[in-house]
Amino acid sequence: MITVTVFNKNNKIVGVQLEGHAEFGRKGRDIVCSAVSILYINLVNSLESFTKDEKELNGDKKINFQNVILKSMPSPEAELLFQSFMLGITTIEQKYGRKYILILNQEV
Repeated sequence: MITVTVFNKNNKIVGVQLEGHAEFGRKGRDIVCSAVSILYINLVNSLESFTKDEKELNGDKKINFQNVILKSMPSPEAELLFQSFMLGITTIEQKYGRKYILILNQEV
């Protein structure tokens, strides 16, 4: 299962962390993992291209772990990008279920 932890501060998303593997399909054919991965990659690339928000990126492919954390409160642009990411992630969770993806919220 993929666990998506959403880090919130003062009702604003300041980061997300992805852990695990959906195991919806065999390696290279897992459409849930692919969908989550592209949403995350697009979020990181969009934060880089369309905002000036400073961020910290960490990851380890061996243990299927990725995160992006802003170093301060999000700009309006970053806030919109995080909301777009959440729309995609919650849609995947609704479509495929919590057996494959679980979204958690954490106040920081």
